[in-house]
Amino acid sequence: MKQQAYQSVASVLVTLALSAALWSAPAHAEDAAADAAAEAADADQGQAVIVTGQREQATQVAAEAVQYGNYVQIVTSQEIAASGASNFAELAQFLIKGANVGYSPDEGEYTIRLDGGGDRDTLVVLDGVPLYDRGPALEDIWGTTTIDPHMIERVEVFRGGNSLFFGSNGGIGVVSIVTKRPDGTSGVELGASYGSFNSRELWGNARGALDSEGRLSAMIYGSAQNTDGPRIFRPEDFVDNVAAAGGIQKYPLNRNNIGIKFLFKASEATEIRLNGQYTQIEFQDAFPDNETYSPNRVRYPIIDGNITHRWSEKLLTEFSAYWSNPKLNNTETYAEICRQAAGCVDTQTGQLIEFGYATGRSIPYANKGFGADSKVGGFMEYGLNLRNTLTLEGIGEAVIGIQRVAYRDDSDPVFPISNEWNITTGLYADLRPTLPFSPDTNISLAGRVDFAEAFDHRFIWKFGVRQPIGDFYVRANGGTSYSLPRTNELRMETPTQVGNPNLKTETTETFNGAIGFAKTWGTVSASAEIGAFRTDISNRIQGTSGLTPNTWFNNTAVTEIRGLTAEVNLNVGSAWSVNLGFTKQDAKLRGSDRQINETPEYMIQGTLAWHSPDQRFHVNLFPRYQGPEYSTGGPGAKFRHNFGNYLVVNGSLAYWAGSERQHRFQLRLVNIFDEVYAERYGYGNMRYSVAGVRGELTSANDAYYYGYPFEGKPRSVYVSYTTTF
Repeated sequence: MKQQAYQSVASVLVTLALSAALWSAPAHAEDAAADAAAEAADADQGQAVIVTGQREQATQVAAEAVQYGNYVQIVTSQEIAASGASNFAELAQFLIKGANVGYSPDEGEYTIRLDGGGDRDTLVVLDGVPLYDRGPALEDIWGTTTIDPHMIERVEVFRGGNSLFFGSNGGIGVVSIVTKRPDGTSGVELGASYGSFNSRELWGNARGALDSEGRLSAMIYGSAQNTDGPRIFRPEDFVDNVAAAGGIQKYPLNRNNIGIKFLFKASEATEIRLNGQYTQIEFQDAFPDNETYSPNRVRYPIIDGNITHRWSEKLLTEFSAYWSNPKLNNTETYAEICRQAAGCVDTQTGQLIEFGYATGRSIPYANKGFGADSKVGGFMEYGLNLRNTLTLEGIGEAVIGIQRVAYRDDSDPVFPISNEWNITTGLYADLRPTLPFSPDTNISLAGRVDFAEAFDHRFIWKFGVRQPIGDFYVRANGGTSYSLPRTNELRMETPTQVGNPNLKTETTETFNGAIGFAKTWGTVSASAEIGAFRTDISNRIQGTSGLTPNTWFNNTAVTEIRGLTAEVNLNVGSAWSVNLGFTKQDAKLRGSDRQINETPEYMIQGTLAWHSPDQRFHVNLFPRYQGPEYSTGGPGAKFRHNFGNYLVVNGSLAYWAGSERQHRFQLRLVNIFDEVYAERYGYGNMRYSVAGVRGELTSANDAYYYGYPFEGKPRSVYVSYTTTF
């Protein structure tokens, strides 16, 4: 009877899902996909998803992507734990091949960029939920900052265009995060850490079955991170009046996350998952040229779920849905300055303030004050996706689906921005024929049509091919994508930023290919790959820097990105593992010989790990070398600075105690050689300086503009303890 009840409930839920009229982001049939990936790996080692030289389980989407010509790297929870990364940016910098971090992780603002791409063509998704910033009225919301590394089961990195299944903004790559989840078993994981800058972390999760058969199970999880934060800006880079008003300060950061997950395995063929989580992050980002105080608060709720049902060996149906509603409160103040030539009398102290000098107090920007005067910026988004996979032996495979993504501005009414829904419905199909004359050749030909009221209908395409040749393989893939202007890029209006309602849609076309090798000799396994990529971005949306106010524009010159990749992985038994990745990025505007901003010319990343024979002692090194990387600013991008060419090495020492090695102690070392480097380099101006207010320095003078680094984290030490039971 209980079995029948389970199947009845499942049938109702599947029927409801299939009859839904709205559709969105890709689902993950996790357990079935992992089995499929493992079987594929056993069948053909050359097609396995590779992580540091070893085959690894993957979602069905990732396993299929590899099978049909994509590069997919998997970063496991074990690697993440060994790195000790305190945020997703640190994880990406040292573990994800071809990744470059934009902005400043320790400041609380960052994005992940793959293979020369920018913020808008590398899509980060969390269990299928896109963390792409839709551009609320106030300013950007940095979705990736909310990710808790301790809850990640694995990260699947798709290099190359992957917008066909994931939606727009994945034109150069997709970073898909799969989190830990209930599985019908019981267990608890707890951890804590303390380190430099008074950094404290607590995290944990508990999972368990809710019925005797283990069909219904749940997980609760949460984390708290608090840190005073390292110095972001050098004191000498603060404008005199900004410093006098208290602008030189610490940059504390707090992140808190809580959530609950459910798994209902109605039958061997049907699985239902639900998740609800809430994340709040608080940070400061007062810039040295104008802001004296700038606390931010991001609140990020997410609800997501998916249903997978295998009707037969031939047909698999997946349905997923999500809803998110991130909101940002931003308080920003600037120095109160005497602007009267005769001087000013301080009404509070009676002291005479000279013309052009700060009083020592601050004034909030409009809509960025304190309490009720701090207006909310945000957006609401939902998505639905129905995907069917049909497999016919000897004929091939077809994936057909429909996806809907909808979002609208959800900012305070004080901002004159429409809150109408921007809805896109996409129909996609991926045909994968079996070639009778070459059954080992895997080919994928796919297309997608997006329908939307906000812009013309768009067609994007994708292809992939992979040919195993013994222990070697040849692969290639390509595709197109697009990115719409964000709401704030179109309509923002503040003293420092204004929108451009005439922005056009950005489009991307990318191709990449590689030759690879994978083989095992007893306890030794090795893999290697060398490849190239070619990307053209038209109407690239960019922002000005150092002006007052700044705005956005479409660059009429095509951005041409040409790159080379190389990777080597070696595992010697269970003791040693080495992997090294190299990415070269020649990214320039057509007709120019100048590397574009915030795109390093090359990156070298690697890991070296040693494990004792009893698997209790562990040593890990994580080096990263960043080649030349440039920033330009000022009127006409007149000023240019190279803030690259640095080596940062992180490391960890761990000891696992207990009968099941369940008590794990770790010493983490960040920036072992105390390299002085910049995560980002920005440009400001002197409008709040004494000379600027007095008119002694104007925008016509080169000295009116200046650049400053966003400092990387200096040498730091952290200790942590985790346990499972």
